[in-house]
Amino acid sequence: MTQAIQRINSAQGDELSALADGLLDSVILSTGFAPKSKQQVRAAQTSQLTVASDRLIRECVRALRFGGLLFVYGPPAELIYWGRFLHALPDAAQEMVFKYWIALDIDETPRGPLLQATHQGLLLFSKAESNRKRPTAFHLETDLIRVPHRYCAACGQNLKDWGGKKHLMNPRGAAPSDVWRDLPRRAIRDNAIPEDVLERIRLLAGGDSAKALHVIQTGQGVETNLILTSDVAMAAADSTTDAFQELAGLETDCVYQGDCVAFLERVKTLHPEGAFDLAFADPPYNLEKKYDTYTDTLAEQHYLEWCNAWLEGMAQTLKPGGSLLVLNLPKWALHHATFLSGRLEFRHWIVWDALSDPRGKLMPAHYALLYFTKPGGKPVFNYSPVGTPPRASLVSPPDSPKYCLRARCIKERKLVGDDEKVELSDIWVDIHRIKHKRDRDSHPCQLPEKLMERIILLTTRRGGVVFDPFCGAGTTAIAAAKLGRKFVVTDLDPKYVRITKEKLAAMRQNADRLGSYVVPRTSVARSRGTSSKRGIELYLQQLACKLGRVPTEADVNVDRPEILGQIDRTYPNRGAAFKRARIVLPKPA
Repeated sequence: MTQAIQRINSAQGDELSALADGLLDSVILSTGFAPKSKQQVRAAQTSQLTVASDRLIRECVRALRFGGLLFVYGPPAELIYWGRFLHALPDAAQEMVFKYWIALDIDETPRGPLLQATHQGLLLFSKAESNRKRPTAFHLETDLIRVPHRYCAACGQNLKDWGGKKHLMNPRGAAPSDVWRDLPRRAIRDNAIPEDVLERIRLLAGGDSAKALHVIQTGQGVETNLILTSDVAMAAADSTTDAFQELAGLETDCVYQGDCVAFLERVKTLHPEGAFDLAFADPPYNLEKKYDTYTDTLAEQHYLEWCNAWLEGMAQTLKPGGSLLVLNLPKWALHHATFLSGRLEFRHWIVWDALSDPRGKLMPAHYALLYFTKPGGKPVFNYSPVGTPPRASLVSPPDSPKYCLRARCIKERKLVGDDEKVELSDIWVDIHRIKHKRDRDSHPCQLPEKLMERIILLTTRRGGVVFDPFCGAGTTAIAAAKLGRKFVVTDLDPKYVRITKEKLAAMRQNADRLGSYVVPRTSVARSRGTSSKRGIELYLQQLACKLGRVPTEADVNVDRPEILGQIDRTYPNRGAAFKRARIVLPKPA
């Protein structure tokens, strides 16, 4: 029999005071928000948790054991303040460690003036001991919440294109990610977590064996701060360059080399009224990526101060009504969002569902795309809603998620008129990350042009000026040029400045010859021999079925010893290959 999670209502945590310290394995907090006042647009203002929320969250943390899980539910515009508070909560003995922002595609609120806001947020933090040499362990029962595989309504194949890796599909269903799109949408009538979401959290946190508590906050969770933004001291980034001090004017359709903070300071002086219609940033993620001139391992506080410096510069150099969008991991995005909310109008926390590397207890598919606009002017929003005639100057509604994204399927079903559309929401699922090396330049985090084209087309008019402080491989500049927009981009690394200029020149040359704004690429042939990953993995799975267990190196050496050499040439280690055999074996009881 399923054990229900104990539920209490509390304004400031008094009802939790009788619980012993460290008693609970998990606490689920439904924050105090009013659904009827949930807005897509929030005026520029600084906010903070109420005093009652401060007391409540501290009681929730106190009642958790080390390694215990804290889930916090609410709308993105308010949840950012809960996340920032928890991040700043550590003391000498304990800290709350950010694990995931789980995006829930569950709100059926009709589309407002911008995107349809279907996204409700679920923060997941783990309680850890401070100053430990090894991180405090936490556990998630992800195998209990596997999602059944879904199939395309048109071609019948898996909605997810496995790219020749169908043999790795687990028969028990798809592994869960941090974007939950399989639950039904519903009207959000109160601030309590919906029961189907709560049941999934219960299973994820350990099921019946875990001591869990659901706390529903009564009263207001977030309030406007009386401190005005103009009174808040800015944390400027270290900048020793004066390369832009002699810049006499801002040249458009130009790639500048140098520090973006110094560049923005100069642009602000030259154009105090604002220079850009769109400012977009995809910064280094502080994840030890291999950039040529940037150290992507800054301490957290240093990283955030650096981010605040260029975010402030972008906000100040936007034209009134201009849009600012910044892409980052949710861990950093909640800090960006709270910082920008005191300067610009919060529009959306857009979820880009783009699984890139299946690692982690929940597969990390969620990239946060924050969307703000500057007060003082009407924002541009070029969108053609469902049921209206499509126009080349407007973003069209995406295809229904019941279809797959295979090019052949799209072509064939549209030929016969099978083309159901849905409104563009704040969860984007129809744009993949760049999957193949043949489509990628020498950059660790290159964005797909389709993503940038949607952002630019949605938020600017022809002739508008688009700015990107981290141009990288030039995707923003290329997309802007294709769409008839002007661009201004910067990069600190001369290598990426050169790559961008070369790609723009090649694109223009191609347009002069063929009339098409396409960056020519060299086709990369892929070898398909007997030592392909798929061939190795299928062999290991067949051997596992024969043995009734995961094979060992000794088993392979007896059966087909040449496979070990193929594994060594194909995988970083032998264990990476052998673990692929587990998928065909029944789950242990």
